[in-house]
Amino acid sequence: MVTSVATRQEQSLKPGKVPHRPRKTVALAKYKSGNWPLNITQAYALYGGPYTALNAATLLEEESLELYNGWLVWQDMTEPEERRVAGVIQEIISLAARAAGFGQAFPDQLECKMVSGNVVKPDVCLLSWERFNSRVEALDPEKQHLVLGGGPELVVEIRSPSNTRAEERCKRQSYFESGTLVVWDVEPKKHKIWVYEVEQPEVRREYKVGEEISCERLLPGWTRKVADFFRRDLTAEQIVGEEAVKWRAESEQKGRAEGQAVGEQKGRTEGELTALRQIVWLQATSRFPTLVASDLETRLAGYNVEQLTLLAENLITNTELEEWLANLPHS
Repeated sequence: MVTSVATRQEQSLKPGKVPHRPRKTVALAKYKSGNWPLNITQAYALYGGPYTALNAATLLEEESLELYNGWLVWQDMTEPEERRVAGVIQEIISLAARAAGFGQAFPDQLECKMVSGNVVKPDVCLLSWERFNSRVEALDPEKQHLVLGGGPELVVEIRSPSNTRAEERCKRQSYFESGTLVVWDVEPKKHKIWVYEVEQPEVRREYKVGEEISCERLLPGWTRKVADFFRRDLTAEQIVGEEAVKWRAESEQKGRAEGQAVGEQKGRTEGELTALRQIVWLQATSRFPTLVASDLETRLAGYNVEQLTLLAENLITNTELEEWLANLPHS
């Protein structure tokens, strides 16, 4: 298995992307024989490896690999439950960040080039618009291969049986050295989240079911029940959370004010419509970043409660933008 990984990495390199030759003949022999690091710890136990972020750009983009100490380390695919929890966390955090005008959460394909030269891919991360605009840069000018220079403000790592605590500490240190402010260490099986902050990187605070978690330095005033991140039955409105409740209440109040006889029912209907439009708009623009938000907002204005509810449900099952857009009702 190790040999096949090394062989695939060598064969996948394009002309001009050949790794630098190791400095030592003995080390080169080990490299060619398939003595490849299987994890972060092994990568650091070896001398500096043959790869840089630039000459490994194609592999990093197309494969489940990260770069440590000059070595490409294969990242095991997470289990379905781990990916489900990661998806829920991304949705909740991204919607909260968008509602606050802070930024957006990204899944595990965002490549982050650390100050050490390592390239890592957080399971989930929250990135401000300011950092997105100033730090996303081309790693390979010819192909416009874009990476984030440094770490995102918030990193979420989902614990997996294949990860050791030493590897997790190593990753956290790298993130904090590269500008990350907060790291969430999430344990899906125990339904717990441990939070680390850059000022005291070895100190953690534990959050469990029955408690609420916050991220005050990035999203002031925002809180969320820890249990929500692990639930399987969250509705679209519950994922959005407090913002949906506020939209509904404001719209209901406006409807009631417009007339006494039919005002109560009108208020409830308008409140539901307003909340659903905002939910669908936020979730769609968060799930599909290439979606033109203004066009979608205009189309949603003409849909009724049943149509909006169906669109919200489809966002959970449709993985591709084109598939979801095909379900939009005709005006």
